[in-house]
Amino acid sequence: MPSTTERLATQKLADALLRRNQLELSRRTDRLFASLMILQWVAAIGMALWVSPLTWAGDSSAVHIHVWAAIFLGGLFTLFPCLLVLTSSGTALTRHVIAIGQMLTSALIIHLSGGRIESHFHVFGSLAFLACYRDWRVLVSATIVVAMDHLFRGIFYPQSVFGVLMASPWRVLEHAGWVVFENIFLSVAIRQSVQEMISMAKQRADLEAAHESVEREVECRTRELRTANELISETNCTLEKQALDLECQAEQLREAKQKAEELGAFGQILDRSLNEIYIFDRESLCFVHVNHGARDNIGYTMEELRGLTPLDIKLEHTRESFATLVAPLLDRSRENIEFRTVHRRKNGTEYPVEVHLEASVLGERPVFAAVILDITERLRIETQLQESRERALAADRSKSEFLANMSHEIRTPMTAILGFNNILLDNVTGQDNIEAARTVKANGEYLINLINDILDLSKVEAGKLDLELTDCSPQEIVAEVASLMQVRAGSKNLPLKVRFNGPLPETIRTDLTRLRQLLINVVGNAIKFTESGSVLIATSFVDDPSDTPKLRFDVIDTGIGIAEDKLEKIFSPFTQADSSTTREFGGTGLGLTICQRVATLLGGEVSVKSVVGQGSTFSITVSTGPLDGVRMLESKFESVRESRLDRDVPSNELPTLNCRILLAEDGPDNQRLIRFLLKKAGAEVEIAGNGQVAVERVMNAVAVDQPFDIVLMDMQMPILDGYSATRRLRDNGYSGSIIALTAHAMSGDRQKCLDAGCDDYIAKPINREAMILSIARSLSLTNSAATSDSRL
Repeated sequence: MPSTTERLATQKLADALLRRNQLELSRRTDRLFASLMILQWVAAIGMALWVSPLTWAGDSSAVHIHVWAAIFLGGLFTLFPCLLVLTSSGTALTRHVIAIGQMLTSALIIHLSGGRIESHFHVFGSLAFLACYRDWRVLVSATIVVAMDHLFRGIFYPQSVFGVLMASPWRVLEHAGWVVFENIFLSVAIRQSVQEMISMAKQRADLEAAHESVEREVECRTRELRTANELISETNCTLEKQALDLECQAEQLREAKQKAEELGAFGQILDRSLNEIYIFDRESLCFVHVNHGARDNIGYTMEELRGLTPLDIKLEHTRESFATLVAPLLDRSRENIEFRTVHRRKNGTEYPVEVHLEASVLGERPVFAAVILDITERLRIETQLQESRERALAADRSKSEFLANMSHEIRTPMTAILGFNNILLDNVTGQDNIEAARTVKANGEYLINLINDILDLSKVEAGKLDLELTDCSPQEIVAEVASLMQVRAGSKNLPLKVRFNGPLPETIRTDLTRLRQLLINVVGNAIKFTESGSVLIATSFVDDPSDTPKLRFDVIDTGIGIAEDKLEKIFSPFTQADSSTTREFGGTGLGLTICQRVATLLGGEVSVKSVVGQGSTFSITVSTGPLDGVRMLESKFESVRESRLDRDVPSNELPTLNCRILLAEDGPDNQRLIRFLLKKAGAEVEIAGNGQVAVERVMNAVAVDQPFDIVLMDMQMPILDGYSATRRLRDNGYSGSIIALTAHAMSGDRQKCLDAGCDDYIAKPINREAMILSIARSLSLTNSAATSDSRL
């Protein structure tokens, strides 16, 4: 017999199952009526449209009131029940609202049918459907709505409910009686159905209780069997463990023997190691074990070392400093420490070592273990490498100083040579005299170009050739190069042609100066080695998906050509394809070497194809840089420019210099040349032979309120050079314009002058136009600043 507690639990379970079943039944019925009421609403609208769609007044018609009643009243009777189904499905409120809405829908259908008796069957059908809720209270709500509807409409509008103009009051009771009759039978059916649900819930609860009881019994029996099995298993495990323990002991004995043998062998290896191994006690710091390699190097025997500590062989350590050194090992903040120190042998000699120190345990004894490497040889090699590096740097500095001095010593006299030669060209008469002056100019310029090529080559080889990347137009670069070179081509009656093979990017990102230098060198070579025919510069865009986009310049000539076995040779420094070429055409063989290396810096290369006697094609490629947002020019055209006149390009008229200038220059020839050029341009010039005199003259002029407008400062002078003189002037508060004159043309010389305090930079040999324009520019800036100050 089940206990009272079990019976109560079963009853609670049965009640819960009944409530769950009733709730699920109510929700299903709610969803059924929601669908039914929407269908009824549509049917009511259809009935209204079929029975009486229009109402007539003479010839005019309008939508019948029944149609609007079906739409709006039917929608109202349907809306609220459907909303409750969506929001509160399964509740008593939803059931009663559905019952009321269903009965009102029945009333609407009876009204739309004109009170036909057949439509009253909708009431009885609705009550039968409402019985699906198995709740007699829902029938009460529905019956009250039907009775009230028949009562009031039977009194005030009998035609809409009974189909007659006058109805007996007993007809209401007759209809209500049949509704009550149906409700009685539906209530009895509902009661029986509910009892069946209660009985089924009770049976299911009893089944679940019995199932749980059986499961508990099975679990109890299973637990007893499991316990018995565990006892048996434990017994078996104990026996197996004992057997395994015996096997493990035997295996451990074998492993211990093997490890002892391995440790013995390992100990012999460590003992013979050339690395020094020291093991010493953590407390006393006395050595416990020192390997053979350490004993041989340090010079002590093992017996002697047992009485020593690391402090006896490390010169710089005391017990306190050593304790500080090993503190990270003792607090376990570090697993090991490494440092360099010096050991002292027994014979008093010293040697550098690198120490790797760890805290360890030898048996149960806490010790320190140190592995030490004698680094005498390593330091010797490092010292040699450092000395070699310093010698290489010194050699590089010597090379740079030699090139700078060579540039200075050549450019300084060339300033006077080319300067006075230009004066002769302006004043000399007679064709022979003019040709002689032009020959001096051409050879002087050749020498300057040679110096420039050597300096460029040294920069490239030293990796000091800096690029200044800017956005520039490739069409403009080619046109500028063609314009510069057409005079040289015209002197040989050679057409110089330009062709653009579109589409081409409107701009590329590259070093404008270096690209122009590349093209001028290659085009100049083509003109030099071509006696007849023409020279063509063809530009095209190379868009290789596997590589960065590039621009290609093909310089095609009809000159002497190059033999195939000589093509690689022409890119080597100071080398030409044939020694006879040098004798006939001149040149140093540096141009193509510089071009190849500059092209590499610009992300491309220089290649050549040539046929002896027919001509050569030099192809230059450079990276375009990113082309995002760059417009591609589609136009294709060819420009042929020929110059057959042997003439110089006329220069623009130079400005007149109405100013006082101090020229700080130690070379008498350059003093006379520059003073002559400046006086001819309208300036008043005073000379200072060195930087010290220049500083004194400038400061004295400021003191008497007659300052110089411009100071031309040579950077290399005796007593006080131009750099120091400029700094001293700036330190004394001088703010006038100082323009550097220097024969140094190495990388960084311009910036060095500007850093010293100069406002501008002019390289020797002096170009008259460049010098006068630089002075005019400085005067213009000075006057603009003075005007701004006066306005303030």
